[in-house]
Amino acid sequence: VLRTAGNTIEGGYGGLLGSAEYAIAVLKTKLIVVTGHTLCGAVTAAVKSVLSNEAMPTENLGVVVDNIRAAAETALETLPDAPLVQQVQLATKLNVFEAMKKMMKNST
Repeated sequence: VLRTAGNTIEGGYGGLLGSAEYAIAVLKTKLIVVTGHTLCGAVTAAVKSVLSNEAMPTENLGVVVDNIRAAAETALETLPDAPLVQQVQLATKLNVFEAMKKMMKNST
């Protein structure tokens, strides 16, 4: 099990991706599952950050939120008048697909 806040894969490289590659190449893992969850704090922070245009309180949290920002922006463009919970649900789903794309694009 590999977990990060908001399924983030910073820049598509690094520890999480390397760990997944280790599981595949060395441990012979045959299935990688990327999943989101309801009420994800990181995705909620990203959606609220886009809505308020406010910076995160720490630099590292800002990096996490920046990695989710595209999914949050798309969710807000798609559901501009929806309640926050629905916007976060869509952003969570979109963020899972974004993480999968980064894994496929940047894995060796």
